[in-house]
Amino acid sequence: MWIEPLFEGLRGRIMPTHSPRVIRAVSTWVVALGATGLFVSTSSAQERSESNPSPEHVSHSGEHHRRVEATPPSDESIAALDAQALENHPGLRTYASRAEEAALAAEVEQGRWPEPRVEYMAEFSTPWAAHQTTDHMVTLMQTIPWPATRRASAAPARAMEQAARAEERAAAHQILRDIRRELVAIARAREMLLHVDEEVGLVADVRRIIEATLPVGRAEHSDLYRLQLAEAGLEDMRRDEEARLRAAKGRLANLLGVSTDALNLPETTAILDWTVDLPSREELAAMIEANSPVLARFEAERAQARAQEELVERQLRPPPQIMVGYGNMAPMYSHADPRHDVFQVGFSIALPIWGGRYGTEARRWQAGASAAEEARAAALRDLLAQLESARSRATQADERVEAYREELMPMASLVSAEVLTGVEVGQRSVTDYLGAVREEWDLHGRYLELKAERANQLLELQYLSAGQLAAESPWAYPASLRGQ
Repeated sequence: MWIEPLFEGLRGRIMPTHSPRVIRAVSTWVVALGATGLFVSTSSAQERSESNPSPEHVSHSGEHHRRVEATPPSDESIAALDAQALENHPGLRTYASRAEEAALAAEVEQGRWPEPRVEYMAEFSTPWAAHQTTDHMVTLMQTIPWPATRRASAAPARAMEQAARAEERAAAHQILRDIRRELVAIARAREMLLHVDEEVGLVADVRRIIEATLPVGRAEHSDLYRLQLAEAGLEDMRRDEEARLRAAKGRLANLLGVSTDALNLPETTAILDWTVDLPSREELAAMIEANSPVLARFEAERAQARAQEELVERQLRPPPQIMVGYGNMAPMYSHADPRHDVFQVGFSIALPIWGGRYGTEARRWQAGASAAEEARAAALRDLLAQLESARSRATQADERVEAYREELMPMASLVSAEVLTGVEVGQRSVTDYLGAVREEWDLHGRYLELKAERANQLLELQYLSAGQLAAESPWAYPASLRGQ
């Protein structure tokens, strides 16, 4: 029959749930229009379709939302992305260089030793003296710093190194989180494009069937216009999703330090189905407080201020200075006596009589330590607020995903089945049925959005816990970067 090639295209494109029902409904509707010049009843068409044992007529009700389960990527593939990003990201190398600079500064301070001093003095008699004499003296002086003072001098630089390491780790965690977020965006865009392609195929095939029935005068032009409008909307949706996919790939390529064409992505669709048995709020809060590098940075700043305060206190006990000298002296009692040599040994130490500045400087660093403690407390409060938000949103998204899968999407499928029944008995049009199917597709689109939202919130919780959450999953942080 002339309509059969159109049916073949329709069978290949529409959703598994609707393939038997759409083919039966459209064939019933087209035949009823008199395309072959014969009026065939809906009931007879239905009987023929039900008697056909082909796979196209096997019921798939409720299966359209159960796609083939995506295989999680191997640990090596995600680890390769992580290693590539961490190796090539200039922001991370910046913090690493600062940490190295601080470590070298600590070595310099602890290894610093005062340079010895050599002093020469000459003593001349006045012109009116009875006898002209000259005395010569050479003195070697060396300051001996206290060992505790040397350690205290290096402590601020070591605290700076800890702060730089904490910032480096925090930046690494942010990069790891951003990589996984872009993988979620890519997986979501790919699934949405598949979703749009299936709907485009369904609408296009039904439009061709309606166009083929227009010459007999029974099809409505309004049905055709609605389908053409739907096709235009779907094409716009496709362009939007393709733009989102390109943007996500571009951001990921930027994180990896490669061009978009050089991206070699693993299968990431499984990240949309990623679920975690969330610990209690108290356990997550303990993870954050114990492992967050953001908090470690403020702890390092507090340690630096405390180290500066201790250094100021050490300066109240200045180091001693020893002196060793040699002198060639004129005779002291009789100028007829020969000149004589002398050795000198000395010891000196500064007296911190004017020590008011030390107390002021110590209070300055005490204020700095208090400020760092308050900043840490404020950061912890912000992190716990983010924890509450991410945990609540992840839980809510997971519940909604379950509701969509178990209730809303099957319910929408039943509604479309009711509309299909109306089509079969001639009370509803194919356009009505496509509207019901479109509602199913909209639900499926929101279902994908909810899965992406759930994955993003789990990634946020993973980031807040410094990688301690879901440490055994394929999306886990590298073991060396978990915690502080």
